[in-house]
Amino acid sequence: MKKQGFLYGSAVLIISALIVKVIGALFRIPLANMLGGTGMGYFSAAYGIFMPVYAISVTGLPVAAARAVSAAAAKGRADKAEAVKRTALSLFGVVGLMGTLIIILGAYPLCRFVSGNISAVPAVIAIAPSVLAGCLVSVYRGCAEGMRDMYPTAVSQVIEGAAKLVFGLSLCYGCLYIANNAPLLFLRLTGCERFGISAKDAALPYASAAAVFGITLSSFAGLLYMILRDRREKSRRTDRLSPKETAVIRKELLRTAIPAAVGALVINLTSLIDLVTVMRSLRTLIKSAPWIFSELLGSGIPYDEMPNFIYGSFTGLAVTVFNLVPSVTNMFGKSMLPAAAAAKASGDMKRLGECSGGAVLAAALASVPAGLGIAVLAEPVLMTLFGGRELEISVCVNAMRVLGAAVPFVCISSAAFAVLQAADRADIPVKLMAVGAAIKLAGNIILTPVPKLGVTGAAISTLLCYIFICVMSLYMLKKYAAFGAKEFLHTNLKILSCGLLCAAGAFFVNSFLSDYGNAVISTAVSCLLGAVIYIISTYFSGIITKSTLKMLIS
Repeated sequence: MKKQGFLYGSAVLIISALIVKVIGALFRIPLANMLGGTGMGYFSAAYGIFMPVYAISVTGLPVAAARAVSAAAAKGRADKAEAVKRTALSLFGVVGLMGTLIIILGAYPLCRFVSGNISAVPAVIAIAPSVLAGCLVSVYRGCAEGMRDMYPTAVSQVIEGAAKLVFGLSLCYGCLYIANNAPLLFLRLTGCERFGISAKDAALPYASAAAVFGITLSSFAGLLYMILRDRREKSRRTDRLSPKETAVIRKELLRTAIPAAVGALVINLTSLIDLVTVMRSLRTLIKSAPWIFSELLGSGIPYDEMPNFIYGSFTGLAVTVFNLVPSVTNMFGKSMLPAAAAAKASGDMKRLGECSGGAVLAAALASVPAGLGIAVLAEPVLMTLFGGRELEISVCVNAMRVLGAAVPFVCISSAAFAVLQAADRADIPVKLMAVGAAIKLAGNIILTPVPKLGVTGAAISTLLCYIFICVMSLYMLKKYAAFGAKEFLHTNLKILSCGLLCAAGAFFVNSFLSDYGNAVISTAVSCLLGAVIYIISTYFSGIITKSTLKMLIS
């Protein structure tokens, strides 16, 4: 198998990630417009409960498999690399099955006592089987990435995205269509006729569950592709290792996967913290200062549905846009991981330093202008994407401005974490994220109940959380992965200056055009001109030099 270099592998993953993000936007934006803030509240509540269990089961697996396969390949042990795949599939298949059962059995108590939103139970149950599929597909992806072959991951991600778009929107639309056009039939099918509610109100929890079930089907579509691809490569398989050697591999996988999974759990605790604290704080705030929500009171939203509506608007709109950039820049770290692991295994600290510097620099170059752009163009971007949901936008636009400022810190931290995991210090991201989660929790408890903040307080706590994590992760990278912190700081100040020019240019152009033209056109032109300003400024400031390109390409 031909190995792919860092930049080439990153390009493959980033192109696929961009395709997936476009598909994801085509999924989430119509979905938010169909479900609104209330329906997205159920959808997001299911995700908030599901993701910690999913993270434990899935996130550490590709890291563990990629690291083990990369180390075996570096030593010329093709038999061990294949044994890693077999062992990981059997081991983590059991983990995935257990995760699925935990979510199904715990759906009601989790929704009742964690989020206080029992209407999300159908959506939680619908998404549970994707834990099993995610575990298995992650093993296949990790093994391919360990051999520096990013195509299987890229193709399977695109297949999943396309299947999610088709199944998720079709099932959600079908559910709403039946509720609107055959309300009596819908109420009988769902057993809601005895509650004395309209089919329209009864449909939202089930429509959310239908959209979530489309995501579950998409995860199995990605798994099917990986299984068929693996069967085509049967000729490459080697003899099995002895039981003793297999036991050693199992221990190696668990030694890497457990810290990474715990770290992923802590990372996803931030969304769980939002689910628990934001909903409860909003209930308290609505009771103590109802005049703050006069606009919602006049919109016809039921009093007891307001916390879910605000939470759904925050997560369904602002957080959706916020997650776009990190999901793309994360590919830098994933593509770099095999090379960094090989450098660590061979004791080549210079090469390890080049990998860490390249991944972090690439993340900064992409995330700084994007994050600042989201911050200054928050309202135009939301209006462009969710133009039919003005009430939801008014609830979350200030929170999105703050989340835009947090984007660079999230992206740089993610790249640093990938290097630390490759450098055999997977424990450090766990510890940093644990402290970050504590900051997030304290911030939510203190800031969210403040009348003038609300969900913006949750966004501020996210920003503070990731500022701490980013600074400390770069310090640890300098200590354990030969990261040139001084050089990066000098370069990053230039990147920040160029990013500010980009954001300022986009803001002023949008302010000018918004008075004369279509909002969508003015936003698109503003973003395009901002990108041009950024490219020109990075060129003339000397950020992109021959040495920088050499470090990235090497």
